[in-house]
Amino acid sequence: MPDVSGGIHSDLDWSWDFTLGCDTSARGTSRSECRIGFIYGSEEHQPLDSQIWPVKNNRGKDIMLKDSKAFSGFSTEDIPKTKEFYSATLGLDVTESHGVLTLHLAGGNNVLIYPKPNHLPATFTVLNFPVKDVDRAVDELTRRGVRFEIYDLPDLKTDKKGVMRGNGPTIAWFRDPAGNILSVIEQTGES
Repeated sequence: MPDVSGGIHSDLDWSWDFTLGCDTSARGTSRSECRIGFIYGSEEHQPLDSQIWPVKNNRGKDIMLKDSKAFSGFSTEDIPKTKEFYSATLGLDVTESHGVLTLHLAGGNNVLIYPKPNHLPATFTVLNFPVKDVDRAVDELTRRGVRFEIYDLPDLKTDKKGVMRGNGPTIAWFRDPAGNILSVIEQTGES
C-alpha cells in the first residue's frame, strides 16, 4: 500500500515525501522502499538526480531502473503465423517459450510478442529497424512478400514504393501479420 505524506509549511514552502512499500513473505518479510523528496520555496532544492526512485533490496543496495535492461512488447492473435513472419520473412532470431515469442535483436535487445485473443493492431510504429539503405531494404523485403504502406496525407506522403523522403529521416512502414506497424528507417550516426 503506498503511503503518501506531505504538508504545506508556508505560502510556497512545502515538502513532500512519498514512500511506497511492498512486503513479501517467502522466508520472513522484506521491505522494498521507493522514496522521492521534493523541497521548494525557501528550502534547498534537491538535484534532479535525487528524484530517481532508488529501491533498497534486502541487502541495502540501491536498485535503479536506469540500470535495468528494459524491453518492449506488443501483442498478436496468432503466435505461429507471427513467429513465421519475424523469423522466415524478416530473418530475425526468434525463440518461443510458453506461447510467448522473444525477438532477439542486434545489440542484445529483445522484444516480447505475446498472444492476446482480442488483439487490436497498434496505430503507431511499434518497432523501427535502422538500415543503411532504405530503398534496398524495401526492395528486399518486397521480394520476400512484405507490402509497404502507401500514405497520401497532407503531412505524410510516401512514393509508390512506400518510402517517405525529405520530411525527416527516410522511412518506410509495413505491417506484421497482426497488423502492428513496423518500419525500416534511415540509419543515423547514433543508430
